[in-house]
Amino acid sequence: MKLRLLIALLFICSIVTAQTTVTTTIITPAHLKAAEDALVASGAGAQMKENITSMVKQAATGVPDDKKGKFMEIMNGFMNKYMNWDLLKDQMAAMYAQEFTEKELKDLTTFYLSPLGKKLNQKQPILFQKGALMGQQTVTAHQAELQQLMQDAFKEQ
Repeated sequence: MKLRLLIALLFICSIVTAQTTVTTTIITPAHLKAAEDALVASGAGAQMKENITSMVKQAATGVPDDKKGKFMEIMNGFMNKYMNWDLLKDQMAAMYAQEFTEKELKDLTTFYLSPLGKKLNQKQPILFQKGALMGQQTVTAHQAELQQLMQDAFKEQ
């Protein structure tokens, strides 16, 4: 149970942790606006909320029933405080602006507003849940091996 909770929490953290790199790219206000527009068109705010909700629920499956309510309350409060769209959208827009040109961001916005882009937005939560379940099933199927590797690696010498 503790292993599943740890893996789920690490997965949550990995979703929102970006690798920091030094960049010399000058980002103009128009470039930053294009990044924000692309994120909004992609439904990034709603997807972030849905993904976090899904991960908290998934993490709660390993918590005893008598502690599950409090666990969910604490995790949801923490995530709402630190991992919400309003707090992170500017940082995410800057991150996207560093990785994509202004034109690419405008093209992404056009795509996300197209019928195919809208379909992708609708399917993303389902795909995320299926991917998370696939990952959990893979870890669970090999949990004994992982536990043995951890025991071997950390046993006292």
